[in-house]
Amino acid sequence: MRPLLKIHAVIVLLGFLSCVGMMPWSQSVMAQDLDSLKAGVVKITTKTGQVGTGFIVRLESEMVYIITAAHVIAGDQQPTVEFYSMNLVSGGQAVANVSVLPGAQVNDDLRGLAVLIVRGKEHISNDARILAFEASAHLVSGGEEAVIIGHPGGGGDWAVVKRDISNRIVHDITLDPGVASRFSGGPIIVNAKVVGMVMTNRGEFGLGITHKSLLNHLDGIGIEPRSVIDSANGGFVPDGAAKPASTPISLPKIKTGKNGAPMVLVPAGEFTMGSPEGEWVADEPPHHVVHLDNFYIDQYEVTVEQYEGFMTQKNRANPEYWDQVQLNRDGQKPVVGINWNDAKAYCEWAGKQLPTEAEWEKAARGTDKRIYPWGDSKPNSSTANFGKDYGSEKTYAEKIKVVGSYEQGKSPSGVYDMAGNVWEWVADWYAEDYYQASPKKNPQGPTSGKFKALRGGSWLNPPSDLRSASRNWSYPSRRSDDLGVRCAQDAP
Repeated sequence: MRPLLKIHAVIVLLGFLSCVGMMPWSQSVMAQDLDSLKAGVVKITTKTGQVGTGFIVRLESEMVYIITAAHVIAGDQQPTVEFYSMNLVSGGQAVANVSVLPGAQVNDDLRGLAVLIVRGKEHISNDARILAFEASAHLVSGGEEAVIIGHPGGGGDWAVVKRDISNRIVHDITLDPGVASRFSGGPIIVNAKVVGMVMTNRGEFGLGITHKSLLNHLDGIGIEPRSVIDSANGGFVPDGAAKPASTPISLPKIKTGKNGAPMVLVPAGEFTMGSPEGEWVADEPPHHVVHLDNFYIDQYEVTVEQYEGFMTQKNRANPEYWDQVQLNRDGQKPVVGINWNDAKAYCEWAGKQLPTEAEWEKAARGTDKRIYPWGDSKPNSSTANFGKDYGSEKTYAEKIKVVGSYEQGKSPSGVYDMAGNVWEWVADWYAEDYYQASPKKNPQGPTSGKFKALRGGSWLNPPSDLRSASRNWSYPSRRSDDLGVRCAQDAP
């Protein structure tokens, strides 16, 4: 983060805001509105001690998406995040279960952006809120009075300051006067809506970028800014809460498994499995229609942290490559070095089972015959982790990515990393000609065999192996540094 040449340390306290009477809220609701805005703002701290600000742009039951200035997290792909009401969760401690999505432009202080994800309901403040953006066409022009929320150090955390927007030129906003560097990544708010983000200072003035730039960035990585859960109950639907009478009773689209992992519902119905004759290798044809009942599948590959809990509780031996693991660095990366029996035992311990080949493929490609989980375009650095050089001594440190890192690569069902990162064991025995006469409903694979099927490709593989219809196989006893697992579960 660039040093500030001059800092105007004018911290506007709530009482002062009430007195000046220049804010857009009445005095009776001002404090409540400011608390609501603060609940959408987070504190970000890197391992080097650098502190900055970010704010929530998407809120789900098990995940929060946060946008910030990229230079705030430069050099740390797993910073910590603190919510406004952290006393409600984690014993008041900052959340370390954080990852940075690919594409952060950390070398651009003026316009570089980064998106962070906090995973796990237990890590998310019950008071978390998204901040509302101004309409994308409504840009500030200069002369507006804005509120900025951030962490100026000596001025305290979640401090509120008032600044004038002196002008806007294309994407850039000028603030008069400037602000402390720890406001970087914080929202610029006019009439309770985000109109931009604080980036840095130049001389006596602060510099920011417009909210349209933020929206374009989010759109480019496939994130729609909104809350997809009940925002009237502390951000979450209370356990046992009754559904509104107008809402039909249905299976939840996302639920939490016994092991704490989110699972995504894949609704019952037909999809086209395999590949057309002559297009790919001999074990993929023909294209054939399969009907599957409702089922759930893990939204993410089984992580090191989750597998470690299984080993501890069941007193199981460490898998291959475990000597490379550093839990604080690798806890949210997929576990590797497990064989088929290990994978099956883990899923059963978690109250689940391995997915069938058909279940895996439907969760990966949906019902529109797409080639990859994201569509028909070939993989790139925004959609999947693939094409790396072999080097097993640094698999965890350099080859495998944190689960869910590729927002643009998720499947139509909302499942992550079904192309690349690690191969995944499935339940079926493998047979090259199985599709020639497989059942049309809920196929389970051959009754016996020599090899077990694998799906999805890995960090080591070329694009062709990342296709959703691509099949692979191995001995059930095999352990490899590019081979992991995700689980499935039957649904009513």
